[in-house]
Parts: sequence; C-alpha cells; structure tokens
Amino acid sequence: MRYSENIAESAKALRAALPLMSRQRAALHPVSYAVWYEHVVSMNAALSRELLALTEDGRCLDEAQTWSLYQRHIAELDEDRAVHLSREVGQALGGVSECTDQASHQIHHYARALAHWQRALAQAGPGQHTQVLAAAVQGTQDMQAAVSSLQARLELTRQEVARLRQEVQRVRNEALLDPLTGLGNKRAFEKALAGCLRSPDAGTPVAPCLVLGDIDNFHQLRQSLDEHQLADVVHQVAKVVRSVAQSHHVAVRLEEHAFALLMPGAGLHEAHLLAEQWRHGAGQVGLDAAHRVSLSVGVTQLGRDEPAQRFLLRAHEALLASRAEGRNRVTVLPSDERFAA
Repeated sequence: MRYSENIAESAKALRAALPLMSRQRAALHPVSYAVWYEHVVSMNAALSRELLALTEDGRCLDEAQTWSLYQRHIAELDEDRAVHLSREVGQALGGVSECTDQASHQIHHYARALAHWQRALAQAGPGQHTQVLAAAVQGTQDMQAAVSSLQARLELTRQEVARLRQEVQRVRNEALLDPLTGLGNKRAFEKALAGCLRSPDAGTPVAPCLVLGDIDNFHQLRQSLDEHQLADVVHQVAKVVRSVAQSHHVAVRLEEHAFALLMPGAGLHEAHLLAEQWRHGAGQVGLDAAHRVSLSVGVTQLGRDEPAQRFLLRAHEALLASRAEGRNRVTVLPSDERFAA
C-alpha cells in the first residue's frame, strides 16, 4: 500500500500541504495534492529534493512542473512498480487460497464432530445426553466463530483486491498520459487509432476523422522563450484542444509541438468546424503580442478498408498543405470526394 498514514496523520498532512499548494501557480487538483502530500509526509525523498530545488528563492510550481513531478516520481509505471503490483495481487490471492483451505479444514473437522456426537447420543446412557448436547453446542459455537473470522478475512481480502484493481487501472491510465499537458500520449493515440480502424463506419459519411495540429514556428518560439514559458505555451494549446473536444474524442500530444484529435463517428464538416475552433483558440495563446501562437491543422477521414499508414499519411499531407499555404489555417483532404466538407 502506497500510503500508510492513519486518519489523524493524513489530516495533519492535509493541513500542512494546503498552504503550500495555495502559493503555487498550478491549480488545486488531485495531482497537485499528491505531489505536496508525499513531500510533507517525507515519503518520497527524490520528489522532495527536486521540489525544493524548483521552489527555492520563492519560485512557484506551475502546472507543467507539477505534472512532470507527479509523472516521474509518483505515477511512473516502471518495472519495479509493475513487479510490486504483481506481488501485492499474488499476496491477496494467496490470502483467498489460505482462507479457502482453512474453511475446508473447519468443515471437515465439524463434520467429524457431528458424526461423533451422533454416535455418542445413540450410545449415551441415562443422564449422559446433556453432556453430549453441551459438547455439540460448544462445537457449533466454535464453528460459527471460525466462519465469522474467515468471513472477516475474506472481506478484507475483497477490499484489498478492489483497491489493487483501482491501482492497476490508475497506473494503466496514467501510462497513457502526457505528463506536461495531461492529454493522451503516443501510446494512447495508437490504442485509440486501432479502435478507429475497426469502425464499421469506415468509408461512410460518419467515418472516424483525424485532426492533426502543429504549433507554427516552434523553433523560433524555443529561441525566444525560456523552458518554463515554452512549456506554458504548449500547455495552453493543449487546454484549447481539450476545451473543444467532446467526451468521446481522443486528444493527444504526439510530439513536443504536435497534437492529434481522433473523432470516432464524425463527419468531415464537423471535424472541419472543430479544427477551426481549435486553430482560433490557439491564436489567443501567447505571453504577449510578440509571442502569439498560431496553429496549422490538417483534417481527413478514414476510408473503407484503409490501413493506418495511409490514413495518417493523408492527415499529414493536409497538415503540410496548411504550412505551405502560409500556416495558421486548416486544410481538409477527404478519403472520398463525395464526403468532402
């Protein structure tokens, strides 16, 4: 179990963490709290060292730094974490097996006792029945106590298995996240793309659509902004795509300045409108007038029986066309001219 503090200790940690969190530039959300919680309870030395270095001289953590700390020091799914989870699952299942063995032993013991009491009652002389019945009552009470104990252990094991299931799901989900933006990463994109390729709507007007967006002139931005300012720009562009995407869309960060949005079951017209909203929103991002951001966008739709490579290539060609025509624009390349936006 990652956290072993009791209620009083965790409440004390909460009181210590909240003032520290409130002085940061990052929002007050579970990721931020996890970072500061592990720091104030002194359970994560590597995280604390980096956190103190980032906040020395009165500096504040921003959103990107907070996510980066969380991803690398708390949520990272490395080999050791995977082995640890496997071991915990094995221990929980071992507890179930042990409870089953004990229950089987108790049942056999009680069955033998019942047979013994039955014979004793049949052979009991005058006045001996009371003693046999008393022994049977005591044996039954012992059995009830044993069953109650086993039920309690099984309930604890059930709770532990449920916790582990949630932990595994959390780690799986976080392994699909980009630490800077909170969008999906390449792995999440590949997983979503595989689902889109199986869509029965491929080659129809409502086939899955792919929108690729690339921050224009990123090299120049890198030269004129420091690392934290550049990360903030990327994070703001990600916030825009998250704000225009619907719940069933999959928004990801593919590379440092490249994003993608997969839209299952959407028409090209809808994808085009969303791409324009994203481009317009990204145009509002920037530290000042001299560092305004623009976005080149390419849009396409999945054709019938189309392989992933061709689908991705056409979206990339649409993106390149937007760049070639002056950047800060949306280009749509349909798989079938009948479904053109």
